[in-house]
Amino acid sequence: MSDLLYSHREQQNNQRFDDLAQTLHQFRNTVNNDINGYVQQENLVLDSLNDNFGQLMHQVKQTSGELRNVMTRNASLSRIVFVILIAFIVIWTIYKLR
Repeated sequence: MSDLLYSHREQQNNQRFDDLAQTLHQFRNTVNNDINGYVQQENLVLDSLNDNFGQLMHQVKQTSGELRNVMTRNASLSRIVFVILIAFIVIWTIYKLR
């Protein structure tokens, strides 16, 4: 009788272990799929940001080149604008310090 009871308890324990193993397997798969999905979304966002920054950098280089060309063609005008800009910054700083 005790061997039969022991065998029955052993089968119940084995079944519970199998159920637990299946539940853990499903949990791992769910977590892995969720993490993988989030990582892929973040990678897409990072790729998009990288492309946007690349375009921005190209535009900044292009604009600075054009500004350099304009400044070299109109050197006297560039000096006047530079002096006016410096004067404005100095006056603004003195005003803010008061």
